[in-house]
Amino acid sequence: MQSTSQQFFKFISSCYGRFRQGVPILKTFARLYSASVLTLFLFVTQTSLAALPDCSSAAFDTDGDGFGWENNSSCRVSAGSAGNKVSGSSLPVCNSADSDPDGDGFGWENSKSCRVSELLIDGASSSSRKSCLLTSSDPDGDGFGWENNETCVIDSTTGNSGNTSGSGSSDGGQSGNLGGSGSSDGGQSGNLGGSGSSDGAQTGGGSNNGSGNNFTVDNPGGLIRSSTLTPLKERPQDTCLTRQDTLNRNYHGAIRTGDFILATNAWNFSAAGSFEWEQCIYANENGAAVGWNYDWGAGGGSGDYFVRSYPELIYGVKSQGEVSAPKAVTGLPARIDQLPFISIDYSFSSSQYGPNRTVNASNNPRFPNGSIISGERNIAIESFLHPSDASGNCPESVVQRSNGRSNHTYEVMVWLDSGAERLPAGPSDYVTTATLDGAVYNIYTKNSDRKYIAFVAQNPQSSGTLNWTTFIEWSRQYAHRVQQVFGANTNSVRIEDNWCLANILVGTEIFWGAGDLNIVNWQVNQY
Repeated sequence: MQSTSQQFFKFISSCYGRFRQGVPILKTFARLYSASVLTLFLFVTQTSLAALPDCSSAAFDTDGDGFGWENNSSCRVSAGSAGNKVSGSSLPVCNSADSDPDGDGFGWENSKSCRVSELLIDGASSSSRKSCLLTSSDPDGDGFGWENNETCVIDSTTGNSGNTSGSGSSDGGQSGNLGGSGSSDGGQSGNLGGSGSSDGAQTGGGSNNGSGNNFTVDNPGGLIRSSTLTPLKERPQDTCLTRQDTLNRNYHGAIRTGDFILATNAWNFSAAGSFEWEQCIYANENGAAVGWNYDWGAGGGSGDYFVRSYPELIYGVKSQGEVSAPKAVTGLPARIDQLPFISIDYSFSSSQYGPNRTVNASNNPRFPNGSIISGERNIAIESFLHPSDASGNCPESVVQRSNGRSNHTYEVMVWLDSGAERLPAGPSDYVTTATLDGAVYNIYTKNSDRKYIAFVAQNPQSSGTLNWTTFIEWSRQYAHRVQQVFGANTNSVRIEDNWCLANILVGTEIFWGAGDLNIVNWQVNQY
């Protein structure tokens, strides 16, 4: 028979658990008074928690509060329990640890309770916890911290926190409405998908060398598949769009070439207002495998903050109707934790010849104030990540885009070249200057879109080899904790292991002006 104290213990534990998983009013009450309730409980029962037997399994703690019910008596989940990680019962996983401001492992999102990944119970020995990466993760100095959605312990391996970011060159730019380029297809993000917790493991079998400011992922060798952009055997092809065409919503003309799709993608043409713009894509012309030219006018005014168009070359799955080749050919979509090492060989030429303008708010040291420019655009490679299906797999159907909306969970972007005025985000969203595979990039997250990261090359190269895995892996390891590591303003969401990398795109985000881009060589290699 249970003792009176055991019965009371079970009653209070049950009530407390109901508080933690209750309606919003009760949830708020529990957050404010949970400490008082537990203190009162301990005083009344005069039962030492240490006197409780250890649960033989964390499974007996169905509400995830660290106390269970086994063999008709109370028990606690501690270091001696089998599997001392508590799942939090049926509560959904929080999308962000920021939803758990008091760091107790339980949060509040979308008007309901959630749990922050797996909560390691306080009764567990410190040796069973991961080492904290930074001392700043332990603000109260008790030797225990909170990082990457779980508890950690401060030990000899923990590094000192602080702002290790480089000086950069984007901090003297224009503030205010500088919102950056945004998503290159204009799609609004859908619900965050995926679950679980990424451990930052290497993709593709490569090894990670260096810190966040000097980062390399080694190519393991052993080519798995390769797709090379080659000129069409048929006669040259081209397709042009104008403002009049888009009045019929025909803004997505495309040309298929090998394992790729060349798409017009004038997704935000309305930003050009009444200007009679024109944009053409072509294959097997001008000495290029593919390319495009455009005239979006002189621009001017607040409209220059918005991307008009992103003509692009698609590899993988961009939407249900834009599948460049079967998955057996591209390997995409693929789970993040199962990605091979991906490298891209490229060569292009580009020119701008729009109306001249004098730069007066430069965000690029290559174009100081007073310079004359004839357009504003970038040349950017990017990938969209999407949630896996219910089985944790990545079929083509995981990519959902419809009526300007997208279910993507993350966007990784690398600007191979940039103009004088525009940044990927506001100047305050600058993270750090880092050397990746020997090249220097300014890195940005975005306060207005926590599913976005951009790397801006500081010494643009029109040809070379880019290890795409390096940028994906840097984002996995650092993007969700740039505040803690680099002193930046905004952490992005964490990239989950079971998310799917759906595509690799290269294109030109055009803000204003006239110009062209000709891609001479483009090869995607997977190892």
